[in-house]
Amino acid sequence: MTGLTRRQGLVAAGAGLLGARSAQAQPARRDLWDNTTGARLRGAVIAQRRVYPQIDGPDFLGPGPVGAPVTEASLARLSALGANLVVLSVPGPADEAPPFAVDPAIEQHLHTLVRRCGRHGLFVVIGFRSGPGRSEFSFHRDQAGTWFPASFVDESVWHSREAQDGWDAMWRRTASRFRHYPNLAGYLLMVEPNANLAAPGPDGGDLDIWQAERLATEVAGTPADWPALASRLARAVRAEDPDTPILVSPDGYAATRFAGLLDMEAAAGLVLAVHDYAPRAYTHQDAGAGIGFDPELADFEQPVSGPWMLGEFGVSRWAPDADRFLASRIAAAEAAGAAWSVFRWDSGWRVYENAENRFNPLYGGDPGARHPDANSILLDRLSQAWSSNMLRPAPLLRR
Repeated sequence: MTGLTRRQGLVAAGAGLLGARSAQAQPARRDLWDNTTGARLRGAVIAQRRVYPQIDGPDFLGPGPVGAPVTEASLARLSALGANLVVLSVPGPADEAPPFAVDPAIEQHLHTLVRRCGRHGLFVVIGFRSGPGRSEFSFHRDQAGTWFPASFVDESVWHSREAQDGWDAMWRRTASRFRHYPNLAGYLLMVEPNANLAAPGPDGGDLDIWQAERLATEVAGTPADWPALASRLARAVRAEDPDTPILVSPDGYAATRFAGLLDMEAAAGLVLAVHDYAPRAYTHQDAGAGIGFDPELADFEQPVSGPWMLGEFGVSRWAPDADRFLASRIAAAEAAGAAWSVFRWDSGWRVYENAENRFNPLYGGDPGARHPDANSILLDRLSQAWSSNMLRPAPLLRR
């Protein structure tokens, strides 16, 4: 890890002063998401998953139950650069297989991570990537049988009422045990729901529907109806926590096109969280592809009303003019008064990051980089935007 520059050190000092001041006048949690007053939360996603020793070995994702480990230096640097939000895209603290029991190691890991973010002046959104009937490998379903066994893909949440009961119980427990953290800004019910693709189709294959009206008709009354499940989970959270905002993403991996299917009145304090990586051929291009940045194609379909946030956006760090792409996404969110978080922030665990860094802005634009780039233009672009933050969470009273 490279050291902080003088500019970053000044930002860090300013962040400490802001934290002390905001501790006396921190706005209500729901006010953090009010688009009419302008963006108040700007940060990054930290993504983690369960560790599987049989495919990860002893070092790749670290020695704990969740990886890659997030270092203190990583959190300190994010805060020093001006960010005030971390979206924790993490495994839920319940087993993925029946009987969907609480996993105390995963839950304790989350408690520790939330507290650590708070000590660095970072608000958090808790979002669950996996849980009862849904494994991390749903995000990598097209790679099944390559670096992991196809049997690791579990998407039974889209046809199992019992698994959905497990999500209900998991969220009730989470809301009751995490609601008191002063740096908690919201709960994200499910990271990138994908029932539209992964639910069973009528012919026995994948559902694979990408038209909103057709999807609503096809899944109505079935476990594949994500909007119905989202409403249920929102009410479950609200039964335990009357105040903390609840972020809900549309189907289609949080695609805006499906936002109209959600019931944003299912519970008080709901916030729409959309993701956008369009045009995907540009944002996900392989090294050497040379696909150029087109500002017109980079526009994304914004929600028509708030509150909403741009929960994920990102680009292959070697893409031509990747910094301009990031700037365009940030400008769109700022113009709408929407909070935003870029995908993704560096964990600080070099064994992992030196190998998996496509979306890691610390590594700059060189496709061959195997260590952080102190002169990354991507990081500079993000830091300029993060420096607009004027709010930090109240300090933790207990460690």
